[in-house]
Amino acid sequence: MSASQNRVEVAAGQITWTRDLARDLFPAAVTPFHWTLLRRPAQEAMRRTWVELGVALPAADFWRRAPDGCVYLNADLLAQAGRAVHGAAWLSAPPAPERGGLFGRWQTPGAIKRVQAQVDAVAQEADSLNQRLAEWLAFVQRLRWTQADLLQVMEELEPRAQSVLQTYFALRAGLSAAQAEVAARLTEWLPGHPPQTILHLYAGLAGLPSVEAAYAVAAVGDASNQDAAVQEFLTRYGHRGPGEMLPEARRWREHRDAAVQLAALPPMRDVEAARAARQAAEEWVLGRLDSNQRRQFEPLLARARRLCRAVDVAWDGLARVMAGAQLWLHTVAVEAVAAGLIADPAEVHFLELEELKQVATGEWHRGRSERVREEVVQRQRQRANDDLAACAEEPARAPVAASPGAARGSAFRVGPATDLARLPGAVILTRVVSPGDAPFWLPAAAVLDAAGDPWSPGMIVARAIAVPAVTGIAEPIAHAAPRHMIAVDGSTGRVEIESPIPPLG
Repeated sequence: MSASQNRVEVAAGQITWTRDLARDLFPAAVTPFHWTLLRRPAQEAMRRTWVELGVALPAADFWRRAPDGCVYLNADLLAQAGRAVHGAAWLSAPPAPERGGLFGRWQTPGAIKRVQAQVDAVAQEADSLNQRLAEWLAFVQRLRWTQADLLQVMEELEPRAQSVLQTYFALRAGLSAAQAEVAARLTEWLPGHPPQTILHLYAGLAGLPSVEAAYAVAAVGDASNQDAAVQEFLTRYGHRGPGEMLPEARRWREHRDAAVQLAALPPMRDVEAARAARQAAEEWVLGRLDSNQRRQFEPLLARARRLCRAVDVAWDGLARVMAGAQLWLHTVAVEAVAAGLIADPAEVHFLELEELKQVATGEWHRGRSERVREEVVQRQRQRANDDLAACAEEPARAPVAASPGAARGSAFRVGPATDLARLPGAVILTRVVSPGDAPFWLPAAAVLDAAGDPWSPGMIVARAIAVPAVTGIAEPIAHAAPRHMIAVDGSTGRVEIESPIPPLG
């Protein structure tokens, strides 16, 4: 990702902040519970990530919540960390080689090898971490939610979140460096190569849980025993779903009917076509490199692909933590109503984690309930006034090709009341693509988002599925109506909104 494209100046001479990476975990204006659940784990995970990579940073906040409810990341600290590892890995724009001379040239190879080794070690542990989180979530799902159960899960939420966030941050750093190295070598050795070549090298990758979940939905439609196929899908992927980083997400486990509806739609793409696109791109590249270049390029590409997979595995682990938090929250909501903090269990999202912990432990004093009820009303009003479609401080992005292919279809937005009958052949518009939305992409024509990050978890998955995608498209996302037709070229980043179709009659 490139944080330099999306920085927000707080004031002249002060810290620079960015929505990059923060957008993954906090895609829209956050509720008090969402923010307080992840704030401390994200802060500590980011700090420890850089410590593990050999970077000692000054004590400072990595994250902040702006008045508009959107969460930002400290781009200045990330740039400082990137310079410290001197090009080996970064979570912001690739740092310029500021330390020149003999010492700089001597140090760089050692730093790169050390950081790469650390990132590779994290990638190798991603599967085992996700398996542990799967076992933990299965345990949480079986609970009868006694007082002891509430307390146990309460104590486990933040440590679980911190462990998987630390893995995720390290992998995003490593992937940023790895794919930049792949692109640099191709630019050097094959100048003028077609723009879709690099992106197609990541189509049809195996072992991405988000991709497997999407194809598992499609397979339900072809199953001889649909009920059994649906149950198998929910057992494996019920913790996933649209907007899965939100504690209020619609997970497939609670929305079986939506999965069945999706399974009935005809897919426009399949895994074999995606693999064929990757193989064709790889043959094209390797066929134009000499033997020495191939020996250098193949391990670089293999490493970038491994990290793409590891990022998605870590994302799957994050989704499990959020699903566990959601189950805990539903149970505590009943206690919060009984304590008089809220009138409706749905209002529980407007309570902070520490407030809910006091309810779970029995430490809440009823005399404080009236004040908190008033505070909840104020938080709801602020949320209602927030522009949930965009962050006010976020500047416009330039369109970036994210997944090759040309397509044309009507505008479509995924939502709780979406008419899925309109999905086949449509162009999906969203602020931030999420891997949990991948089952919607198989019958769709293309995907557009406003984030401007072609290496976000969602775009990694879009490329793996080989659905045409462009990122950084703010205008169509904000203004296209369902009757608009949209032409997309995922190879060049070109997007055109055509005149709306006149209504029938």
